[in-house]
Amino acid sequence: MDKKQPLLSISMLVSNNRRDTIEKCMESLVPLMKAVPSELIIVDTGCTDGSVDIARKYADKVVQFTWCKDFAAARNAGLRECTGEWFLYLDDDEWFDDVSELIAFFQSEGRNQCDALWYLQRNYDSFEGKSYTDTYVGRCVKMTPETKFCGKIHEWLEPLPCAILKTDAFVHHYGYVYKNEEERQKHLERNLTLEEEAVKENPNDLRMCCQLVQEYRVARRYEDAMALCNRCLTDVEKTDKGAFIQYLRLAIPKIYKESEKYEEALVAFEELEKNYTLLRQTRLGLFYDKALNYGCLKQEEKLVQAFLCYLREFDKPSKKGEPEFPVMDFAQYQSELFRQRAVEYSVTNMICGEVFGYAKEVFSYIDWEKNARPKDMLTALFRCYDETGDESLLEEHLPVVLKIEELEQQVYGSLQSLYEKNRDKKEKQDKQLADLESLQLEQGNFPFFHLLYTESKGVTTEKDLEAYYEKSDRKYDGEVVAVLLFNEKLVLPILHRTPMELYREGVSVFVKGKSLWQLEAAFEKLAFLKKCYPEEWMSFWYLARMGMAEKRLLLAAEEQKEVRTYLKDYMEAGMQYAKELYRPELLCRQNRYGLPANLRFICIMEEAMAQEADFAAWGEGLKMAAKEYPTLLPVVKALLAEKDQRKSGNSSAKQELLALAEQLKTVVRAQLAEGNVGEAKAILSELAEMLPEDEEVKALLECANK
Repeated sequence: MDKKQPLLSISMLVSNNRRDTIEKCMESLVPLMKAVPSELIIVDTGCTDGSVDIARKYADKVVQFTWCKDFAAARNAGLRECTGEWFLYLDDDEWFDDVSELIAFFQSEGRNQCDALWYLQRNYDSFEGKSYTDTYVGRCVKMTPETKFCGKIHEWLEPLPCAILKTDAFVHHYGYVYKNEEERQKHLERNLTLEEEAVKENPNDLRMCCQLVQEYRVARRYEDAMALCNRCLTDVEKTDKGAFIQYLRLAIPKIYKESEKYEEALVAFEELEKNYTLLRQTRLGLFYDKALNYGCLKQEEKLVQAFLCYLREFDKPSKKGEPEFPVMDFAQYQSELFRQRAVEYSVTNMICGEVFGYAKEVFSYIDWEKNARPKDMLTALFRCYDETGDESLLEEHLPVVLKIEELEQQVYGSLQSLYEKNRDKKEKQDKQLADLESLQLEQGNFPFFHLLYTESKGVTTEKDLEAYYEKSDRKYDGEVVAVLLFNEKLVLPILHRTPMELYREGVSVFVKGKSLWQLEAAFEKLAFLKKCYPEEWMSFWYLARMGMAEKRLLLAAEEQKEVRTYLKDYMEAGMQYAKELYRPELLCRQNRYGLPANLRFICIMEEAMAQEADFAAWGEGLKMAAKEYPTLLPVVKALLAEKDQRKSGNSSAKQELLALAEQLKTVVRAQLAEGNVGEAKAILSELAEMLPEDEEVKALLECANK
C-alpha cells in the first residue's frame, strides 16, 4: 500500500464517551483500507478517556485540536492533512455494516464518473436496534482545492456535488438514542445553543436555518420553528428550487402535523403541491408525509392514494441535472427503507379501510425479497384476492413468493384456508381453482388443487392422480379420499395406497357439515365398494355416525344441556365403529394405545362413567380421557360443572379441573416442541377460559402465536 499517494483519505473526530463504539468503527474500516490505498487521519478534540488511544492503533496520523465549539473547524483540521483523491469522514459513534460496495466503487472506473458517493446512516430509536430510519448522507466526495467544511454544528462539505452515486452501504448509528431524558435534553440544548448562535451570526445561512428548524421540531418548539420558516421564506419566489428553500417549505405542513393540527397540515400540503415548483426530493417528502397525515385523520383511502403518488415518484428516474441534497430528513425519503414502508403502510390501511381496489397497483411495488414483513404482506395479498377476485394478484406474485423458502408453507396453508373459508360459496371456490390451475404450478398443494379442479369438471384421470402422488407434498392424502370417494374408477387405486388413518381422515372431511340424511344417501352411493372393500363400506357409515354424534356432543357441552345423553350416544356410536374395524384384544386396556385418540377417549370414558360413585376414580378417569383427546375437553368441563351444580363434591370438582389443566399444560408444551401448533392452540383456547389469570397459559399462548 502506497501511503504517500492514497486514493482515499478517511478522517474522524474522536471525543470522550466513545470507548464502546470506536473499536467497532475502526474495525469496520479495516477491510476498506486493506482493499483500497488509504490513509486514516484522527482528530483528537480533547479526549481524556482513552478512546483516542484505541483509534491510534489504526490511524496513520493523529491531529491535536483544541475544542472551540466549532465542528467545521475541527473537521477542517483533519481535512488539511488529507492527500487522497477522495475524502470520507464519519463519526466515532457509527460503524459500517459492510464495505464491499465501497470497495467495488473505489476499484472501478465508475468513480471517475461522479463527484460524490452517498451511503445510508441507519439511525436507531433504541439500544435494542429493532426500529430505525435510513437517511442518505453525503460524506464521501472527490477532493478539490475548494473542498472544505462549513457550519459550527451539523457541518457539511462544500462545494456541493453535482454527479452523485447512491449505494446501499450503511452505517449503524445510535447517536440519537439516550440513556435517560436528562442526557437527551443536554444534547438537545447543546445543539440548540450552537445553532441559534450560528443563525444569529449569519441570518441568511439557509442551511443552518434548516438545521435550527429541525432542532426546534425535535424540541417541540413548533411556534419557533414556524416563525423561522416564515422569516426565511419571506419574498422568496415560488419557482425557487433551492434545496434549503424547498426543505423549509416542506417543513411548514410537517410542523402542523407534528403539533396535531392535521387539517391545517392538509391545507398546507395541498397548497405546496398546487402552487410551487418542486424538486423530486420535495415531492417525495410531500406525498409521504401527506399520507401519514391522512392516517392521523383516519382517511385510509386517501392515505393509500398519497402513498401511491409517492411510489410512482420514487420509481421515476431522476431528471438530468436536478440537484439532490443530503439535508437531514429531506434525504430519507429517497431510501429503499422508506419505499418499503410506504408499501407496508398502504397495504395495512387498504385492509383497514377495505379499499381493495388499489391492491393491484400497491402490490406491484412490493419487493418480496427485501420486505421486512413478508408474512404479513402475504396474508394481506390473499385477503385482497379473496375480496376482489383479481386473479392477476396470484399470477404476478405467487411464482415470485414461492421462491422464498420461508414463505412456501404459508402460501400452501393460506390457499387451503381460503378454499375452506368459501366452502359455502361454490362460485368462489370454483374461481379459486380455475385461477390456480392457470398458474400451472406443481409443488406443495398445487397438485391437490389440480385434482379438485379436474374433479369439479368431471375429467379427473389416473394420470392426474399419479401426478398428485409424485409431485405434491402429500399433506392432503385424506382430503383426496374425500374428494374422490365417489369416483368409482379412481377410489380403488386410492384405497390401495391409503393407510387406515388417512382413510378415516378423508371420511371425516367428507362428513363435515353434512346432515344424517345426506350421509345415508352417500352410504347408498358407495354400494360399489361392498364387493371389494366391505370393511371400508361399513366403516364409512360407522365413522360418519360417530362424527355426527361428536358434533352433537360438543354442541350440548357448549350449551350445558343433556351432556350425558349425547355422551352416551357418542360412546355407543364409537364402540360400534371400533368393534367393526378392530380386533377385540385391541379394545382392552393394555392394548388400546394403538387406537385413534377419539376411540381411546371413549374406552377410558366408559370405564370412568361406570365408577362415578367413586368420585376420585371418576375424576381421574375424566382427566385421562381429556388428556387423550383434548378436542372433547369441553365435555369434561361440562360434567365437572354439573357436579358443582348438584352441590356434591363441589371443591373436589374444582380441584379435578385444576389438576386437569396442569396435565394439559404438559400436553401443550409437548405439542409445541413437536411443532403441532394448531393442536396446541385448540387446547390453549380452552385453558384460557378455565384459567383466565394463569400466567403460564398466557405465556404458552404467546409462544404458540409467534
